[in-house]
Amino acid sequence: MHSLHVSYGEAYHSVHITNLNVPKTYVLDRNTYDAVGSGTLEHGGDDVTTGLPMTSTTEEHLPAIVSTTVPSEMNFTDAGLKPLIMDCQYEIKARECGFVLKWYFNKKLIYQWIPSRTPVGMNQFKNELQTNYSMSDSINYKYRALVIRNPKLNHSGEYMCSVQTYDSFDRRMARFQIVVPEKTLLLHYENDGESETMLLIKCSVFMIYPEPNLLLIVSGNLFLVSSRTLVTADANHMYNKTVYGKIDKHLLISPTSISCVLTVPDSGYIRKRETIYYDPTPLTKWSRLRMDERGHFQLLSDDGAVMAASTYEDMARHRDSSLLLTGLTLMN
Repeated sequence: MHSLHVSYGEAYHSVHITNLNVPKTYVLDRNTYDAVGSGTLEHGGDDVTTGLPMTSTTEEHLPAIVSTTVPSEMNFTDAGLKPLIMDCQYEIKARECGFVLKWYFNKKLIYQWIPSRTPVGMNQFKNELQTNYSMSDSINYKYRALVIRNPKLNHSGEYMCSVQTYDSFDRRMARFQIVVPEKTLLLHYENDGESETMLLIKCSVFMIYPEPNLLLIVSGNLFLVSSRTLVTADANHMYNKTVYGKIDKHLLISPTSISCVLTVPDSGYIRKRETIYYDPTPLTKWSRLRMDERGHFQLLSDDGAVMAASTYEDMARHRDSSLLLTGLTLMN
């Protein structure tokens, strides 16, 4: 959130905003959204009908994977079709006159309240607001909140609260994002059809708003550049997206983790899918070499049990040390 202040002194002698409470993200309940139909959740000010066929993709039958993660510290509201309350908290000195509170959406005036008058909704929000929602019994603070009765897709954007008197003014802004959560997020890997040494990784998300970002991660810290991306959207602005990534199987030490992280721009919305890659080829002697936490090398049997352990110096004296060092270079 950003703010512009007229008074820059340590003590305020004019009207000023103390807190702008606008959730960063508002997550619509998926079941509620499906039940009422997206016709009640307009986008871009245009009427949207339901029941129209969705543009299809080729990624419809992928296996289910294991985990979902949503960081608890993210600032978002999880709700169905409930009123959305944005609160503008401020202080005003008793001596100041001519107080006016205004709310703007993408720099366009949508709400105005003068304590001696009835609050008024304006422009595209004229019929969208609950203007009689009281936040306080005090005459100068009673109708300060912006209350949207039924949040819609086209309500994502920048909100600004402005307070002013005859003598001073203040304003603050905050970015707000509506999210319709995905129906499905899937992660899958398979041998690449063009090269037997390459592994093809695919991550697909279905029926989400707005268009998300998908990031492929291997071994916890290796980010794959997408080799191909497919994006489609239906008439109700629900997105399907698939990203493809390739990696040389020689760079992977089996088993290793493969993850897909979904994020929505300008929000705290995050989802994650993870699976484990296992090399199906028979293990050779050198591919069974592992290093423990003390820096000692361990030779594993086919079932993963430790057969032998040695230091690097011991193994370097081995008559096949040149082959061993080549194997170590590949694995590192």
